[in-house]
Amino acid sequence: MDEDTDNPIIEEEQAMETSSDDSDDDSEPDDVKENQLRQKVEDISKQVAENALYYDGHVNLIKALQELGELEEARKAREKMSEVYPLTAELWLEWIRDEQKVCSSEEEKQFIRDLFDRAVKDYMNVQLWVEYIMFMLGCGDMEATRMVGERALTAVGTHVAEGTMVWEVVLMVEKQIYASLQKPGVVPSDQDLKNQEKQLQKIQKLFKRQVRVPLRSCNSDSVLEEASEYFEGGVEKYMQDDLKKSQNALKEIAPYEDELIEDQGDAEKLAVYRKYIAHIKETNNPAAVQNLYERAVADFCLDPGIWEEYVRFVIRQFYGLDYVVLPVCERSQRNCPWSGALCEFYITAIQMFAVEGEEASTAAKVKDALEKGIGCGLQSGSEATRMWMAYLVFLRRQIKWDQPHDKQLDEFREATQQAMEFIDKYFGEEGDLETRIPRFWAQIEAEYEKSPEQARAIWNDTIMKRNNNFKNANMWLEFINLERSYGTEKHCRKLFRRALERVWDWVEMIGSAYQRFEEETGTLETMEEFSDRYKDRMVIVNKKRAEDTIKEAEEEGKESRSGRWARERQSKKEKKKVRAESSNTQTQEVFKSPLPVTKPAYRESDKLKGSNGISEPQQGGKVHPRPTSKDSTDMPPPPGYKGDVAPPPGYKGDVAPPPGYKGDVAPPPGFKGDVAPPPGFKGDVAPPPGFKASTAEKLHPTKRKAHPSADEPEAKSFKAEEAHGVLTKKNPQDDMCTIFLSNLDFHVDKDEIIPVFQQCGDIADFRLVKDFRCRSKGFGYLVFKTREGAVKGLELDRTIINGRPVFVSPYDPDNHTHKFRYALNEEKNKLFVRGLSFDMTEDDVKKAFEPHGKIKDIRLVVYRNGHSKGTCYIEYDDAETAEKVRQAMDGEELNEKIINVLISDPSNKKSLTTVPGPSPSPVVLGSSRPKQGSGMRGRGMFSLMPRVVQRKKPEVSPTDTPTNQDQKSPAENQDQNKKSNADFRKMFLSK
Repeated sequence: MDEDTDNPIIEEEQAMETSSDDSDDDSEPDDVKENQLRQKVEDISKQVAENALYYDGHVNLIKALQELGELEEARKAREKMSEVYPLTAELWLEWIRDEQKVCSSEEEKQFIRDLFDRAVKDYMNVQLWVEYIMFMLGCGDMEATRMVGERALTAVGTHVAEGTMVWEVVLMVEKQIYASLQKPGVVPSDQDLKNQEKQLQKIQKLFKRQVRVPLRSCNSDSVLEEASEYFEGGVEKYMQDDLKKSQNALKEIAPYEDELIEDQGDAEKLAVYRKYIAHIKETNNPAAVQNLYERAVADFCLDPGIWEEYVRFVIRQFYGLDYVVLPVCERSQRNCPWSGALCEFYITAIQMFAVEGEEASTAAKVKDALEKGIGCGLQSGSEATRMWMAYLVFLRRQIKWDQPHDKQLDEFREATQQAMEFIDKYFGEEGDLETRIPRFWAQIEAEYEKSPEQARAIWNDTIMKRNNNFKNANMWLEFINLERSYGTEKHCRKLFRRALERVWDWVEMIGSAYQRFEEETGTLETMEEFSDRYKDRMVIVNKKRAEDTIKEAEEEGKESRSGRWARERQSKKEKKKVRAESSNTQTQEVFKSPLPVTKPAYRESDKLKGSNGISEPQQGGKVHPRPTSKDSTDMPPPPGYKGDVAPPPGYKGDVAPPPGYKGDVAPPPGFKGDVAPPPGFKGDVAPPPGFKASTAEKLHPTKRKAHPSADEPEAKSFKAEEAHGVLTKKNPQDDMCTIFLSNLDFHVDKDEIIPVFQQCGDIADFRLVKDFRCRSKGFGYLVFKTREGAVKGLELDRTIINGRPVFVSPYDPDNHTHKFRYALNEEKNKLFVRGLSFDMTEDDVKKAFEPHGKIKDIRLVVYRNGHSKGTCYIEYDDAETAEKVRQAMDGEELNEKIINVLISDPSNKKSLTTVPGPSPSPVVLGSSRPKQGSGMRGRGMFSLMPRVVQRKKPEVSPTDTPTNQDQKSPAENQDQNKKSNADFRKMFLSK
């Protein structure tokens, strides 16, 4: 053994075995990760194959293939995604950089150029253009690099925020070319001098163009200094003027650029873009407007509204330029394929720039646009109708009616049938509420094909059987006008008769049109027939209208008095709100706490003060009195009022004092003011113990009180502020930092509230609302110093303070957001549990239900004092789990109580009765349930029927089931209830 251990060869073999074992151990995690990635790729590939519109699936598949290093498969995945969606700038750059790693041949370089061309067409991105220019520069083709640079300047050179980068790269390329033409140590030839001069002029032109563009990150001094190197004698004067103009233009748009940089929501940022675009449109610079639209659609590529605005702009501004309009329309539909408006715009643009002789190619493009729109999983039938209508209009335009057109007409009819079947299949009759497609078809058949029979069949068999169109007077009039224009008088008169019988709402309109028709085309007999039909029909219609009016009046009469009071209170609140808004425009102070403040007694000195405490100016020696109406605004002057009466001629104001007047008489010498009290004076004598002042003395005290101390007014003011609140300057930010607390214990104060919410942020103020006796009303307002603190404070909703759950909600003085937060319809994935023990908590309920299915959310219904109501709601991920749990737990016993488990349906509360038999009659809130008994009526009610006649209802025996009772014929029941005069006489005599 010792020899084996000392042998170096054996030691080396053992070391090699150990290292191989370590490498195997290291490779095992890599193999596991690779297997996981391959499994992930397989799963995502199946999902993408099933749904080609799965955007996240495409992105995740590309990332997984990148991690595996499968560049060929990643290229296929990217190609597949680009067929469905436009790729973002980040996805394009990742693809191009992956291809650059393996680029070696000219074919591969050309493939990368094609990728760059496709990338810059999807979205406007400065970084993409810079990478494109640098790639072309690396290829060594200067002319091609110049062309790409010129395209980049046209596309993104006016980008205010990032355009400087493109200008610098293009200038760098031209400067390198100019430097290569200068060969030090070599005498240049005439051709070399010409080339240098030509290149120098190109650089000068670039500088002249750059100074005209407002660029945010461009330093004007550095640009002039750099440009002066290429101009003999320095930069020209007009270039400096252009630079100043561009800087002034930059100052005008700087606020919009600042708002775009700020961190804000999508809606706010999109609104800034729209304001920015409107401002640029006023400058009459279409290129700048297009550049700004490109920036907007790059940030909001899935917003069909901004795309629609962009498409409308390019069609109107660049009408006839197919290389501008068509790409924008195509990109808009690729980004928002579900938009019917964008699909319609694209189909219209294809027709605008169709080439004569290439009708088949144009038709194929239009059909592809339609299939892309309807194949993206539409959610609205109106969008599908708009797409199909655009396609049908295109097919109608392709038909040449003065030539043989059977094939084109059959194609149109087939497409119309497909459109109606598609909409009916996915959206039903509501998908095309206006019945646009069949109406369009009928119009084409009647007007162009001259086939009123076909049009009549479409109206009778399709249009009038959809969406209750047979009750629509406008539909009947359209059908009648079509028949009158292209049909016969006989069929037209039949339509008028049918319309008059089926329409209820606008019978007069049908009658008026019917009368004009008979006046223009009818005879005396047909006119008499119309008159009789119309009179008979109006009798029926007016009778129905009278019945409907009576029914509506009865329903309005059944409305409770509380409902009317509620409307009156609401109207009063609205009036107060209007008055408050009108007064807030004039005052600068608002009451911060909604507590009543005792109004001071009206003094004569207040006559000279306005509503804000500032003395009103006197005009003409008169004082304007305060308004005496309920509103704080001034009363309007009466008719004919011409203002204050002007003073008479010669009036010079107040009379001047006589000559020698020296003002008030000075006090005599030695005057020392009030006499000081004698030594030992201690003020008013205190009353003896037990002394009680009389009522007269309390109401009319005769002795003056001692002068208050300097701190007494301050203390009184602080006490009043604590009790009733203070007047402060309105701060709009306070509303954003305020939360509303309710269900507070009536003995709680701010010392108990503030520590609970201190964890959310610094608290600026807490205002507890009190009544006129300074007692808490159970709610208040908590003001944080920051908006973030208020948001965190909302998370403490239903926190227990002094044994009561405190309700925390956003501050909303107008009561706009105080809405019911729970659904009122049936929720199949949510269970309603009742009959719970009142001492069970949410955790107890969850522990009992959790074994039967995973719970998504649970809510125990409690009173305002925090005590359980014995009911709760349990939400699951799907309806199947909820139904399984309901079947398992319904009727089970929890804490010695039998529970009921139902599917949550608040709208069906009335049908949820636990006691078998007829449900009790509903009781109106605020009323008492009438006592019922044998032969008794409700309190306050009496009957004139003798008690002898009043009989108890016979009890139903178990054998007399409702089914057996129902099986008796009405005649048998009636015979049993009949009584003769002798029977009644016996009943009275037996008494």
